This record gives sequence, structure tokens and C-alpha cells, in this order.
Amino acid sequence: MKAEELLENLENAIVKGDSNKAVEIVDESIELGISAKDILNRAILKGAEDAGKLYEEDEYFLPDLLMTGDAINAATERLKKSLNEEMVIEPKGTILIGTVEGDIHDIGKSLVVSLLQGQGFDIVDLGSDVPPEEFLRKAKEINPILIGLSGLMTMSISKMIETVNLLKKENILSRIIVGGGILSKESCEMIGADEFAKDGWEGVKKIKKLI
Repeated sequence: MKAEELLENLENAIVKGDSNKAVEIVDESIELGISAKDILNRAILKGAEDAGKLYEEDEYFLPDLLMTGDAINAATERLKKSLNEEMVIEPKGTILIGTVEGDIHDIGKSLVVSLLQGQGFDIVDLGSDVPPEEFLRKAKEINPILIGLSGLMTMSISKMIETVNLLKKENILSRIIVGGGILSKESCEMIGADEFAKDGWEGVKKIKKLI
């Protein structure tokens, strides 16, 4: 099979969220001598962009994007195992992310984590129901380039405000993005964040712009 055909098949496997097929094609591509850079940029990341466009056009939904995220992770992990990691993905910085205290929703956050990991970011995920003090403690420890606060409940906004205020009081200079369907430009300004996103795919695009 020719290189172009393999990369196209890998791109399609990413779009469809077929993790097993994606890993299989990564192995075939490496055996054929296709460079890791081409595998990553011309197939894996291109597939992620394709899935994102389908989501924006309402042809894909959140479960579809989560499957795409899993396929991206599986494919990039196989690249890392087969080749020198530094040659595959140049580290782009550390991002701290978590769902704020009192909220246990994490589907959108999990999507963001999957897609960003596949693009070379080092993600520290604090999970759900994370108190402001834990965000602060970890931010001081790892000095992230960006902090993401997620939440789907109306009450989450007050915790986002509390968390952002604490971070700024302690002179944490990381950019801050808040995510959740409840958010708006007005609530983002009230919270004191640099940017907001209403869903995971929008969050990934805005995070990359902020960075």
C-alpha cells in the first residue's frame, strides 16, 4: 500500500474513532518508512480537524468526538513507543485542567484532555470536584502555561470566580480559560478569565489561540 493511501486511511480511522484500526495503520506506516512527522501532521491531526468540522456542522456529536479523542491518543502513544518521543512531538507546554468544586461533570473536559495530549501538550488533569486551593497548589508546583476550569452547573460559576480570584491573589500568571454550556462572554468577564468555551471542541481551538 502506498504512503498516501496509508495516511488517508489513518486520517479516516481517526475521524471514525476506530482506535484499533488507527494503531494498526500507524504500525504499517512506520514499517513502510513514513516519517513520524508526516504520520502525526498529515493523518492524526488532520483527522482531528476533520472530526471537529463535522461537529461544527452538527454531523458529529460529543460521543463521536470522544471516540476521535481515544483514537488520537492510541495512535500517538504507538508513535511514542516506536520512535524517539522528541522526534515525534515537540513539547508545547503544560496545561492544568479540572472541573471546579461541587461539579462532577467531566465529559467535555475529557475531550479537551484527549485532543490536547494528541497535539503535544503535557496535561495535568485534577479530575472533578476540585477545590480552589487544589488548583492553586498544583499551579504553584508545575507552573502551567494555561489553566482550564470546567463546569456545567450554574453554581459552578461562583466556584470559578473563587478559584480565579485565589489564583490571581497568589500571583499565578497562567492564562485562564473556563468551559461549560452555562457560560457566556458576560459570565467570563465576571469570572475574570481570559477566555471561555461552551463545549470541548471550541475549548481546544481557543486554548491553542491563547497559547
